Amino acid sequence: MLRPFTDQSPRQQLQPGWDDALTFSYCELDAMWVARWTTEAGWEPGQLFEHAGATLELSPGANVLHYGQTTFEGLKARRTREDKIVLFRPIDNARRMRQSAARLLMEAPPVNDFLDAALAVVRTNIKWVPGYQKGSFYIRPLLFGSGPVLGVQPAKEYTFLVYGCPVGQYMGGDSVVVLSSAHRAAPHGTGAVKVAGNYASSLQPQKAAKAMDCVDALYLDAREDRYIEELSGANFFAILYDGTLVTPALGSILPGITRASILTVAKEIFHWNVVERLVPIEEVLTDAVEAFYSGTAAVLSPVTRINYRGVDHAIGDGNPGPRAAMLRQALNEIQLQERPDYWGWVVEL
Repeated sequence: MLRPFTDQSPRQQLQPGWDDALTFSYCELDAMWVARWTTEAGWEPGQLFEHAGATLELSPGANVLHYGQTTFEGLKARRTREDKIVLFRPIDNARRMRQSAARLLMEAPPVNDFLDAALAVVRTNIKWVPGYQKGSFYIRPLLFGSGPVLGVQPAKEYTFLVYGCPVGQYMGGDSVVVLSSAHRAAPHGTGAVKVAGNYASSLQPQKAAKAMDCVDALYLDAREDRYIEELSGANFFAILYDGTLVTPALGSILPGITRASILTVAKEIFHWNVVERLVPIEEVLTDAVEAFYSGTAAVLSPVTRINYRGVDHAIGDGNPGPRAAMLRQALNEIQLQERPDYWGWVVEL
């Protein structure tokens, strides 16, 4: 059941030191945003509802339960040294949701509505934004087909909601494994959009990877089983002996917002040679001095070991490299307004 959020709504209580031991997990805070689209009325004005104890009522015929019409986004609000609250490239998340929705024939909220919803959720839950450098407030916009269907067809009603949770580190770990029996996406499939099915299908390979003491699976292309694509929820980069930063070209991989930011920072701040192209696994194992993965939740984390065909291969000297650290620091400083933001990426609350 959803109850409108008002000045009289109950508030979740802060506990002393709550932001010193954050995990990356779901929690219910004070308020979340919900809006609905129908064929008759289009998008209704969204509003804030109480988050704690909230449940959604769905028809047993809801499209999302049968045919998986659902897409989501992830972005962060952070607290700067000056105690300002900032978001990083939220408009790009809104645009990507629209692209993902279009692939599944879903109705997506306009970009401005997406942004207004995200900002409203942060404002209302502002006490839950962790302190400077203690974590972040992870914002989860979600869009799904709530209208009932029987045959395979688009829904006639969609629900858009946004909630947030204070979080700490996500993933973490510097070893990955290439699994010969798993591919993330095929050409002309849904790998380039952020739809829920991509992540459901990654759960089994991810479990197998963790059983091998790896943080995740590193997927190769489905056509030739040779070219690196990405991890279950993160993009992949390598730095070669000649200093070139390479990353798999877009096509069947997700166009990550952190990925795009890293490419820009590498080119325009550090003036590195940056190339988006096919990246053979053999090239990374023999010619890379550094490797790392990136994403909104993962940020930028090094890869020091790749298990391929049952053999562990150290990347470079087997330790996190300095260039990946430089990129992560620069990106972090831009996000926290400690380095010039030449591209207008940062949005203040």
